[in-house]
Amino acid sequence: MYSLISIVIGFILTGVIGNWLIQHWQSRNWLAQQRFNGNEKEYTALKELTDEIAILLGERIYHMQRLTLSFNNVEPEKFSVRLAEYDDVVKRWNVRLTSFYFRLPLLTTTQFSFRLERDVQQKLVSIGNSINRLIDEKQKGMTINHHVINKVTQDLNGVQGTAINFNNDIFTIVLERKKELYEGKSIRFSIENINNFSSWFLFKAIFARDVDSLTIVRSTLDS
Repeated sequence: MYSLISIVIGFILTGVIGNWLIQHWQSRNWLAQQRFNGNEKEYTALKELTDEIAILLGERIYHMQRLTLSFNNVEPEKFSVRLAEYDDVVKRWNVRLTSFYFRLPLLTTTQFSFRLERDVQQKLVSIGNSINRLIDEKQKGMTINHHVINKVTQDLNGVQGTAINFNNDIFTIVLERKKELYEGKSIRFSIENINNFSSWFLFKAIFARDVDSLTIVRSTLDS
């Protein structure tokens, strides 16, 4: 009788409970992997967006600078080529701009969308209007005002600096996301995020000399 009971109990432990534990563990691992894959796709999308903005913005500013220099004693054929290149990059930038405004808040914060519009796009439009007036004067055979050319050059240097700062800030977020994704997120011990810490960690914290210095590194798979 005792042997029979032992067999039944062993069957329950190894069969029913064991299978439940395995299924539970597999389910948790699957959910964690799906969460990691989702975060990885989001990081990849942000990196691609950041590269796209940086490359296209740099290209636009470069062709604006190149065309501005062409107003000073440049052969008509070369000027026409640079004007066509400028028109092309302005078109490509404007076509992608709405997408930039839409994706930036989804992948970062609304702050970057506002900065792109206020600090970059509005200045590009203003400088572009000045360039368009110079183009019109040149095509009509009018005398080019070199003071205007100098002002456009200075403004372009300014917006280039603004673009560099914008790109640096958004690239910083990309690097932070990458580190958090593949190395884990460092969480400092505090009342606000106490739910992130296990009961065993909280017990050990009782005996810590400096509670404020306690941190844990949580992987995306552990979230």
